[in-house]
Amino acid sequence: MKWTSGISGYVEISLWGMQPERVINMALSRGISIWDIRHQEKDHYILKVSLGGYKALRILVRRSSCRVKIITKKGAPFLVMRAKRRKVLVIGTFFFCLTLYFLSSFVWFIEVTGNKLVSAELILEKGQLQGLRRGMPKAAFNRKELAERLLSEIPELSWAGIHTQGTKVIIEVAEKTLPPADDEHQPADLVARIDGKIEELLVLVGTPLVREGDQVKKGQTLIAGLLYSQIKISETGEISPEGEPELVRAKGLIRGRVVRTHIEQCPILEEIRGDTGAETGAVLLKLLGKEIYLRGTGECAYENYRVIRQTKPLINFKGRIFQGAVELITIVFKEQFCERRQWGIEGAYQEAGRRAREILKSALPIDCKITAQKFEPVPVQDKGIVAVKYELETVEDIGTYRRR
Repeated sequence: MKWTSGISGYVEISLWGMQPERVINMALSRGISIWDIRHQEKDHYILKVSLGGYKALRILVRRSSCRVKIITKKGAPFLVMRAKRRKVLVIGTFFFCLTLYFLSSFVWFIEVTGNKLVSAELILEKGQLQGLRRGMPKAAFNRKELAERLLSEIPELSWAGIHTQGTKVIIEVAEKTLPPADDEHQPADLVARIDGKIEELLVLVGTPLVREGDQVKKGQTLIAGLLYSQIKISETGEISPEGEPELVRAKGLIRGRVVRTHIEQCPILEEIRGDTGAETGAVLLKLLGKEIYLRGTGECAYENYRVIRQTKPLINFKGRIFQGAVELITIVFKEQFCERRQWGIEGAYQEAGRRAREILKSALPIDCKITAQKFEPVPVQDKGIVAVKYELETVEDIGTYRRR
C-alpha cells in the first residue's frame, strides 16, 4: 500500500466472474494502482485500488464477463464527505478541543510536597494571600516572587520552589533541621500507659506512689517527679514524704503484669474475597450533570469486582448552582475472586483463635515477655458462627512520661 493512498483515498473491492485474472492483468498493464490482491476462491478476488484507478477499472470490468463490488471506502476524501454530513459533530468536537485548550491555561490543582512539620494548609493559605488560587491563569503569578514570600512568611522553611505541570502547580519545600528538644531535664512523672499489676519496681529518681503487687490503671502516677529531702516509711509500708519538694524528672524501672483479651469470630462456611490483580477502568468528564466518557465505559466485564471512584473538580465556582460544574472522574474496576471455604466447627475455632492472636500480638511492645495465653469458646446466637476469646498475659515495662 502506498502511503499516499490514505490521502488520495482508496477502495477495497470484490472482483468475480469469468477470468478475473485477465481484468487484473489489463489494469496493471494500463498503470492502474492495485495492491493487496487476495484470492478468495475460484474466479473470486479481493483487492484494493486507488480512488482514481477505480473509475478506469470499472470500464475494464464492463468490457469483460466480470462483476465488481465495493467492500469498504477509506481515505481523506471519504472522511471529508462524512464530516460534511455531520457538521454539528465536527463543530462540537472543535469547540470541545478549544475548551480543553482554554482550560489547560488555568491552575486547577495545587500540590505541596516535601513538608513534614509545616502543614500543607498553612503553605496553601500563605500562597493564597499572594494570589495563588485555583481557577487563576497560570501566567498571572510570579513563581520566584511567591517562593521568596513563602520563605519570609514561614520561618520553618529553608527553601521553596514552584513549578507547573500541566494544570497543576507543585510547591516543593524543604524544612529547617531543628535540634531535637532536650527533655532530659524537664520535670515529668512516670505514669502507667496501660492497666496492669506491678511486678517489679525500681526507683532511681522521684517519689514512688505505688508498691509491688499493686493493681494500677492507665494514666495513674507511679513515680512522681518530686524529690523530697526526707521520706518516712511506716511499718505497714506507707510512704510519707516530708519537706519542700523539688521538681525533677522521674526515673525508674516499672514492670507490670498485663492481661489483654480479644474476641474474634469465624463462620463455619465463609466466603472469602480478594483481588486477582487484573483491573480495567474508565475516565469520564462530568459537565453540568452530563457524563462524557473519554476512555472506556461504565460497564465492567468482570463477574466479581470492586469499584474505586476518584473525582477531581476542574472548575469549582463558589456559587451554589455551579458547585462542581466540571469534574474529571476516574473509575477503576478491580477483579476479585470469590471462594467459599468450609472450615467446619473445629477449623472455624482454630481460625478464629489464630485471627485473635494475630490482632493482639501485633499491638505488643518489643520488650515484652509472654507468660501465659489461653483460648475460650464464646457462645453466640448464630449457629453458623464460632467465636473464640483469646487471653494473653505479658510482663512488660508499663511506665511512660507525662510532663508536669
